[in-house]
Amino acid sequence: MNTKALIALLVGIFLMFFSAKAFAQSAQAKSTINIRSAPSTSSKILGVFPKGFKAQVLSSAGGWVKISYDGIVGYVKSDYIKLTNDKTSSASNTSRSSVAKTVAKAVQATVLKDNARLRSDMSTSSKVLKTLKSGSKVYVLSKEANGWVKVKTLDGTVGYMAYYLLRMPSQLASKTVSRGGFERSQEEAFGNLSLVQRILEFAQRFRGIRYSYGGTSPSTGFDCSGFVQFVFKNFGIHLERTAADMARTNGVRISYSEIKPGDLLFFDTDGGKNYINHVGIYLGGGKFIHASSARGRVIETDLNSYYGRFFMMAKRVIR
Repeated sequence: MNTKALIALLVGIFLMFFSAKAFAQSAQAKSTINIRSAPSTSSKILGVFPKGFKAQVLSSAGGWVKISYDGIVGYVKSDYIKLTNDKTSSASNTSRSSVAKTVAKAVQATVLKDNARLRSDMSTSSKVLKTLKSGSKVYVLSKEANGWVKVKTLDGTVGYMAYYLLRMPSQLASKTVSRGGFERSQEEAFGNLSLVQRILEFAQRFRGIRYSYGGTSPSTGFDCSGFVQFVFKNFGIHLERTAADMARTNGVRISYSEIKPGDLLFFDTDGGKNYINHVGIYLGGGKFIHASSARGRVIETDLNSYYGRFFMMAKRVIR
């Protein structure tokens, strides 16, 4: 091998190494899809990858991508995801002075719940850098896609937080198009909604996630109480695990005429009106959201339909 060829080979190896270090791939689901144990549609389903969520890419081949999402490592079809290259912290090479200037210009947001997680990337499967207390302040560095915000803590840790964990400053208000197609302010989109609005918006992100008895996670599926518990837990409101225990222990009982968005609705779907076995979250307008075993997924339902006949009670857990 001559000298030029050797140099070219070494340069190629260096560039490959640098590229691998400089960028880490993320996958974003274009629709809610199954995560499988092997790159085959006949392999076991390990969980689901919800629409709009991000996961770390581990490898790809033959039309399949191996990902890590919410503690599950498995395969998804490449046709249903969008791949992006994210710069890693080791390759950012941002100087201390430029970071200082960015922070100097940055406005502060307020953390809304205890144990709010600051992550290394825009994915719930990424590393937790630290947890923050309710009321803590962070600098907002940028607003990213899919409901993530890049922040810097007061002690200098840079990472990503889900937008619903933060109350954003009014200086960041600007026009953006919501999922419904109308314009609303960036201030609303990134956190200055009321707690009830935040909870309902978060709950509706999981429409279509499959029903799974005993399920408490979007990656493995939800049962009715697992869904309700998961939603409220993300806002620091801890509920009992079963519908019956929630009805017995959590919140304040209210009459049917007093029901407001965010209240919990309880049912006896067996029809005996003697035992609570189902729960959902009231959305307003006569509709509630719940994980339905009959429909096999998280859905919105008219309260005046089938379920209305089996309504037992309502409780308010948001004060």
